Formats: sequence, C-alpha cells, structure tokens
Amino acid sequence: MRMRLSIRLMILFLTIMPFRFFYGISTFVYFIMNYILGYRKEVVCENLRNAFPEKSKTELKYIKREFYKHLADYLVEAVANFHMKISDFDARYKLTNLEILDKYASEGVNVILAPGHYGNWEWVSYLVLKINFTCVAIYKEQSNKFVDDLILHSRGKYGLLLYQYHDAYKYLLNNQETAPLCLYFAADQRPAKNAKVPWVNFLNQPTAAFRGLDNLHRKTKGVVLYVHNRKIKRGFYEVEFRPLNKPGEVDMIPDLTTRYFKALEDNIKEDPRFYLWSHNRWKFTPSPEVAMNDET
Repeated sequence: MRMRLSIRLMILFLTIMPFRFFYGISTFVYFIMNYILGYRKEVVCENLRNAFPEKSKTELKYIKREFYKHLADYLVEAVANFHMKISDFDARYKLTNLEILDKYASEGVNVILAPGHYGNWEWVSYLVLKINFTCVAIYKEQSNKFVDDLILHSRGKYGLLLYQYHDAYKYLLNNQETAPLCLYFAADQRPAKNAKVPWVNFLNQPTAAFRGLDNLHRKTKGVVLYVHNRKIKRGFYEVEFRPLNKPGEVDMIPDLTTRYFKALEDNIKEDPRFYLWSHNRWKFTPSPEVAMNDET
C-alpha cells in the first residue's frame, strides 16, 4: 500500500513539472540504463547485429547509445501522458493526414490502426478526441495489477476502450452494427512459444507473427493503416496513416501481416534509433519444417 501511494505521489509530482524537467530526468535515466545497469544490453546488441549485418561496430554502437536515449525519453513521456493537456499533444504529436480517417468515418468504413513499437506509441490515446470513431485498443495485461491499472488509466482517460485480444474479438462480434469502429493494435509483439503462427522475414530474420491482424481485419472488413511514426526531435513526433489495403479487400497476396511487417521495417530503416530493441523479439526460432518451407 505504501509503495503504491508513493508511486502515485511521484507520478503526481512529475506530471505538474514542465517538459524541460522531464528531459532532465530522462538524461539521468539514460545514464543509469546505458552505463551502470546495461539494461538488456546483450539483447539490444544481438538484435542490432542481426538486423543490420552490413553496419560497422561503430555504427551499431551509435544506434545502441541513441536507442537508450530514446527509451529514457519514452519512459518519461509515458509518465507525462497522465496529465498532458490537449494543447501539449497538438504541439508535440502531429497527425499529418488526419483527413484520411475523416474520409473513412464519413463513409462508415471500419479501420485498424497498426503501429509498431517505434517512436512514441503511448500518446496515440489522444487520437480519440480527433476522430469520429468508436475507438478500441488491444493491450497485453500486466502481471502486476497496480501497474496494469495505471496503464488502463493513462491510455483510457480520453475514452479509448481497452481490451485484451480475445475480449476485443468478442467486442467486435457483439458490436458489428456499431460503425464505424477504429481498432488500435500494435501487431509486432512476440506470440507465445509453440503457438501455431505465421512466420515472416523481418529485419533479415525469420520472425513469429500474430495471426491477429488478419483475423481482426476479416471481422471488421475495413482498412488497415500502418501508423508511420517519425521522431522529429526530443519530445516531438509526426504520425502518418498509410493504408495497407483497400476498403472491403479481404483475401490478399501478400497478406496483411506481411504487408504490416514490411511497412514497419521500412519505418525502422529510415531511422533505427527509435525502435524497441530491448524487446527480445526473436527469442524463438522456427522449427526445421517451417524453415524448410520458407526456403522452398
């Protein structure tokens, strides 16, 4: 109880401070993660080496250092999300082609927004205030209920409905007459071990992928848009919504999962510093049968 109260008081204290104070904390957090703790250093280095075999050690070291700086920024920005003003979001999180969502909303077309863990994916919760959709986000429940409650509060404060994957699927089944829907799903998470999932080539590596994106699309029968994120400078981002299919298009070659990972890879290659390299994304490798099928 005391720990929870202390955390809440710390968050309250931090969120009333100006942004320049946040980035002072971020610099300190970066120093601790990179130089003292070496937070997931082995995972970060291995991921970068495998993703960019053509880059020199000096280049990879630079990307690693810049990644830790960005990760520290992301953490303090996630805390700032609790009490940011709309004017802060408007200034710092530019939605460059919002008119495409207005068009789909006016036509009654459901959309799935599919970002990656790139740039800042927390601040998108404020998108609810900008579009005429019923907005639903899929999230992964945290093992710590207190942390889970904090995330639900932070992401849902403007009216974003948050469900775990299977609950979101049930929501879609029970609300098919409620249109239009906007579903937010970061599809680059690692599926469970031994799950029967498709494998895609992503950043030079066979990568296990969720079936969820294609399955959800078959239920919504709308448009999937990759959320292309750019970090302009510290604390400032631009977001562009890029369609991966046409309205009503269901059976596609390549499929949506492949298209999504291609869009994410292109986003990462534009500037590799801002992807979540500390995530053990390639922990699992395909079985020999899967690998053989990929080669044929």
